[in-house]
Amino acid sequence: MTHVTNPIPDTPQTVAALVEWRATTHPDIEALVDSLQTLTFAELAAQTASVAAGLRANGFNYGDRVAVSGPNSVDLIVGFLAAMRLGLVWVGISRAYTDRERNELMADCDARPFAVAATPFEALDAWPEIDPFAPAVIAYTSGTTGVPKGVVHSQRNLVLPAVVARHRGDGGGRNGVYLPLTSVNMQCLGPIYSLVNATTCIAIGVTKSCDVAVAIEKFGVERIAVSAATAIDFVTDDSITALQLASLTDVIVGGSTTPEWLFDAYPYKFGHKLVAGYGLTEGPTSVTRTDPSRTRHPGSTGPALPHLAIDVCDEDGAPVTPGTVGEICVRPSIDGPFADVYTPMLSYWNRSQASAETLRDGRIHTGDIGWLDDHNELHIDDRRVDLIVRGGTNVYPAEVERILDADPRILASAVVGRADVRLGQVPVAFVSAQPGEALTSDDVLEICKENLAKFKWPVEVRFVDQLPRNVMGKILRTELRKQLDQETHDGSQ
Repeated sequence: MTHVTNPIPDTPQTVAALVEWRATTHPDIEALVDSLQTLTFAELAAQTASVAAGLRANGFNYGDRVAVSGPNSVDLIVGFLAAMRLGLVWVGISRAYTDRERNELMADCDARPFAVAATPFEALDAWPEIDPFAPAVIAYTSGTTGVPKGVVHSQRNLVLPAVVARHRGDGGGRNGVYLPLTSVNMQCLGPIYSLVNATTCIAIGVTKSCDVAVAIEKFGVERIAVSAATAIDFVTDDSITALQLASLTDVIVGGSTTPEWLFDAYPYKFGHKLVAGYGLTEGPTSVTRTDPSRTRHPGSTGPALPHLAIDVCDEDGAPVTPGTVGEICVRPSIDGPFADVYTPMLSYWNRSQASAETLRDGRIHTGDIGWLDDHNELHIDDRRVDLIVRGGTNVYPAEVERILDADPRILASAVVGRADVRLGQVPVAFVSAQPGEALTSDDVLEICKENLAKFKWPVEVRFVDQLPRNVMGKILRTELRKQLDQETHDGSQ
């Protein structure tokens, strides 16, 4: 396979090389900041080399999978960069996961845990040569089967979105990250973005909107990606003032779960527009982005970024005309400065069939449903149909159902999303108990608490004698969604 190099020749193609590059070009500029420490680019390079040596001393070698978890911090970022320097495959583990979830992911990819230690190690005499296109990260996501799949990306895949931002002139400003840095997408939008653009990345270790606002003011954050729930809180919480967020000039929010009224209310309070976007782990990260300097088209998440092109396809995989709803597919751009530069995700880890289904005809078949308007801007109709996007975090019904259905007291279950003003959607579980079982909502929630991260827990449990099914015996989630939608509609009258 022929790989096209970056159109900005002076930019390294690996995360590993970015650290040394910035230590040479901007040694005294603040690179990373959190509530406890600040590192310049020169200090970051030294600390990254030390932690990488510590990884080697603990038996990690090129291509090994290393699992790391923890709150947003300078240490977590350094651990990620050290893994890249050593040519390891990073597996970020959310702190919200239960032991069962954590162990399941680590077993799937044969990863070993590592805690970034403060103990200094002497830098290695020789570093491995990093293949920009080799596996570098595994980012786990679920799907219709409920079994997590590991999205594999190369170091070059991770660097390219930031290179595109630099080319577009979007690279300025102190860059804050409060969404979990155990997510590969946030590593792209946070420290990698800042390394490519020689800006400061601020690791914010709190998640409550009011606390995030305090951190934004304290550190002078100018650019940040937020969930729709956080953006709503910024607007509706009277304790969060325009003065407090005065440093912000660039706020990106996931467009598909953001209520349209927010795009008017946010600038009314804070004086600048929200930027909407659509992204996915398989991307990685951003696929489309709106331009705040142009007129917003209601419901739009913007056009494809310059290195990408979007096809909306029918059931046979053929592109459809603008305005026609179909499956959203992502491929490399074929014109402009980034023509044929993009390479899709490498695969799903050890899942050849799932990889082949997603990577077809040179495209990523996202499973998301939407359409392109006459301005070539993307509108999302449904995120993978059954997917529940709760406050910007994906909840896969099949994963919750797999846990519930494994309990001998439960005959069958179905989890669907209910509209929520602040979070976008919340999960509701419909449960059919085994005959003779006196199952309660607390029993069902206890099953979830023992096995699932909190954001996956249903907000409500409804017991039914039978779940609606079609002639093939498949549960009709659409009927359950219609029931919830009707209740929501009636309640708003």
